[in-house]
Amino acid sequence: MEKKTNCIQNEEQKKEKELIAEKAAKAGFVNRLYVNIGQKVGVVELTKLEPRFERNIDKLTSYHNLIYKIVNVIELQVQFMPKAMAKKAVLCAPGENPWEVLGGWLNYLGKNQFDGQHSKMLEKYSSACGRIAQKEIQVQKRTRSHLIKKMRLYTGEESEILNSNVENLNNLLHAIDDSRHHVKSSKTTKEVKAKGETYRKAINAFNETANEVQALIDEVAMVVPLHENEFLKFSREASVYHDTVHNSLSEVIFRLGYHVKKH
Repeated sequence: MEKKTNCIQNEEQKKEKELIAEKAAKAGFVNRLYVNIGQKVGVVELTKLEPRFERNIDKLTSYHNLIYKIVNVIELQVQFMPKAMAKKAVLCAPGENPWEVLGGWLNYLGKNQFDGQHSKMLEKYSSACGRIAQKEIQVQKRTRSHLIKKMRLYTGEESEILNSNVENLNNLLHAIDDSRHHVKSSKTTKEVKAKGETYRKAINAFNETANEVQALIDEVAMVVPLHENEFLKFSREASVYHDTVHNSLSEVIFRLGYHVKKH
């Protein structure tokens, strides 16, 4: 019964926080301008984030941006087709894998446009393209869906949560300054109580949001090693795949009687 009561209270606090944050975000331009001018002339008090907390937010945001760039770059190692990347798809659409397309065209040319040794050569390269396409699909599924799953999630949902919370913090700071000014300028006890309640809710919403941001900051020490591990596994898998591509094509060249020059 006690757990259920606490759960209900937490849910109510969450809804109240979201309501206050939404209201603060919708504060009109004139209201914001009034508060900003009041802060500059000293009529309205200016509340700022604690410098260390603000620096930690900047560092966390920078880390999110860094991981976002890393994920974009390393994904190009195994998936570079614009259509697939635009849709954030792991695989190309059926019939659009470049190795499958190339293999199909080589097979067509070998059967319909050439004969003899040239036809045989094209068919062997077509077969190699088919094997490479299968390996590429396996690697794409494994690397993008599993090996860097946490990194992709970090640059998606968690970045959205961070950006939303940071935006709410800034809006709530404005709401705190505005509501505090109204409390101080109240002329009746009734006004003081009403404005004071708004002020209290703004402070509570700010504290809860700040705690959520702090939790994300504290999480970094645990998250970084996980991302490093994923990056290393991805690099090894991508290296094996590119070796497979090289070896498959080299084998065809060798079986056709040619020699691969080593650099």
